[in-house]
Amino acid sequence: MNKAPIFGFLALLVIIVISSSLFIVKEQQKGFVLRFSQVLKDNQGNPEVYEPGIHVKIPFVDRIQLLDSRIQTFDGKADRITTADKTDLIVDTYVKWRISDYAQFYLRTQGSVDRANGFVDRFVDASTRARFGTRDIEELIYKDRDETIKEIKSEVASKTPELGIEVVDIQVKKVNYPDEIRGKVFQEMISERAEFASANRAEGSKEAEKIRSQTDSQTKIILAEADRKAREIRGQADAEAAKIYAETYNTNPEFYAFLRSLDAYRESFKSSDDVLVIKPDSEFFKYFKDAEGSN
Repeated sequence: MNKAPIFGFLALLVIIVISSSLFIVKEQQKGFVLRFSQVLKDNQGNPEVYEPGIHVKIPFVDRIQLLDSRIQTFDGKADRITTADKTDLIVDTYVKWRISDYAQFYLRTQGSVDRANGFVDRFVDASTRARFGTRDIEELIYKDRDETIKEIKSEVASKTPELGIEVVDIQVKKVNYPDEIRGKVFQEMISERAEFASANRAEGSKEAEKIRSQTDSQTKIILAEADRKAREIRGQADAEAAKIYAETYNTNPEFYAFLRSLDAYRESFKSSDDVLVIKPDSEFFKYFKDAEGSN
């Protein structure tokens, strides 16, 4: 009797049993074993969590439930929320969370990330409406934006442990006006900015006029002081020139007369358009007639 087929069948059966007895939990996962649809528990009665690696189970009886241990991002649809000053806003948020208690997470969500996101969405929506409803638009956009987000995160984080979830971060991605009122709001903003700009221009013109007046006053003072100084310098120069002329006259009267004639010539012919009508034998030209100075 040929036993080869029997041994081959048995070997195949052993391979199937062994392969069915092993399961692998990847690095970014944690695992549970479901035995007859019940979570397998440890000696303390807590659900047994399997870390990354190769593990053994009872083939054909145990079923493996794997959970993602990485940070999850939930980016739900934007919600329409009314502020304290009765302004409607479209608020778009996102949440980052991860599983902190795998057993609790499985018991509350059956290991479904989508179901967990549904819970998180309701928590965030309720908290956002409550926080935005206590502040007006100016506080939400300019003054208390960061504080509002912190409050929302704190409220949501206090509720998620019952799901076995830890909130990593919550951020308001975008805040906008609804389409039907956006145009009106923009026109109001444009008018407000135009009024603000007009007030600033008026204040700027007033300040510019003040600066110009101060500058003109300072300029007059500076010019007056410069003119006084110039007159003083010219007076000193004239006195010095008179002194030099006097000394020259006392030393050489003829040379003094020659210098005075040169000054007269210079003043008389200062411009090319000047015309002087005078007799050729006038005393005025005596130094032109006698260049050697024999007279």
